[in-house]
Amino acid sequence: MSSVGIRLGTAGARPRTRGLVWLVARQHWAALWAGLAALVAIAAYIVWQRAGMVGYLRAHDIEGCADWKRFCHGRRTQLERGDPTNDALRHLTDTYRTPLLHTGRLLIALPALIGVFIGAPLFARELETGTHQLVWTQSISRTRWLIAKLALPLVAVTAGTAVLAALYTWWWRAARTQFQDIAWGTAVPFDATGPAAVALAPLAFFLGAAAGLLLRRTVPAMAVTLGATAGVQYGLAALRPHLMTPRTVVSDASGDFVHTPVEVFFTSWRGMGDGFLTRSGAKIPSDRCSSAIGQDGWDRCLARFGATDRQYEELHPASHYWPMQWIQAGICLAVAVALAAFCVWWIGRRRA
Repeated sequence: MSSVGIRLGTAGARPRTRGLVWLVARQHWAALWAGLAALVAIAAYIVWQRAGMVGYLRAHDIEGCADWKRFCHGRRTQLERGDPTNDALRHLTDTYRTPLLHTGRLLIALPALIGVFIGAPLFARELETGTHQLVWTQSISRTRWLIAKLALPLVAVTAGTAVLAALYTWWWRAARTQFQDIAWGTAVPFDATGPAAVALAPLAFFLGAAAGLLLRRTVPAMAVTLGATAGVQYGLAALRPHLMTPRTVVSDASGDFVHTPVEVFFTSWRGMGDGFLTRSGAKIPSDRCSSAIGQDGWDRCLARFGATDRQYEELHPASHYWPMQWIQAGICLAVAVALAAFCVWWIGRRRA
């Protein structure tokens, strides 16, 4: 009799697991369909906008051209109005720059929405209402319950974010030459493209899940998740310039950067630092004399530090984009894994 009972218990483990997966799927059925509809709508909009932009570039023969380039397919780019190439570039900016930025901002907001509306209520709602106790009395371990609750929404939000990030990256790469005034290291497009955008989704999701486990109240967990996700994105933006060592370009004795190709300035993420060099090559940051009054005060301040007319600027060249993407993604995924481990540990020690 005991051996039969053991066999029955073992055979019943798999049906119970399938039932738990089915239960989780049913709980998120409406959210999954709503998320799929939003995914299709945003993806279709990105494809439509990119197709229109690329079609315009080809129709006016300005692919790879920009107002900062002296030549466009062998034609000299003029700065005055009336030049066909310059007018086409201006119309391109007026038509597609704003949609590109707004779509990027929407994608940046997605991690917060995922954490607040999917991650935070995931456990908080059940712990708040007490429905978790029914599942825990059905021979389902807490750890298995937690993993089943996490797995389906985690896969869904990560896959959906990956699709949108890939499409937006596809759009951005076609527009980055013309829209060089949008620095690639700023929130748009950096946090909306590549693996960095994908990794933010599971991080925000686990932030919400952990907040729900700790607070056991849905609304407070949602509020904390929103603040934590915003804080994480702000922290990543502050950390990003330091993920790699900036490249330093130096001018000649007259202060002109004649030895640095113009493409370096227009394709790099600038603003990491600038200033003047001493005769020994030491750097004097420009803000060192920010309190000087007037040109005379400025000149006296620089002379006091021994500055020459040679200038320097620190920037991240375009080649830093992908390494920095993977570094930020690695940071986000490491924190997400730590939060997932915390959730498993917490559910194991929590009293019913």
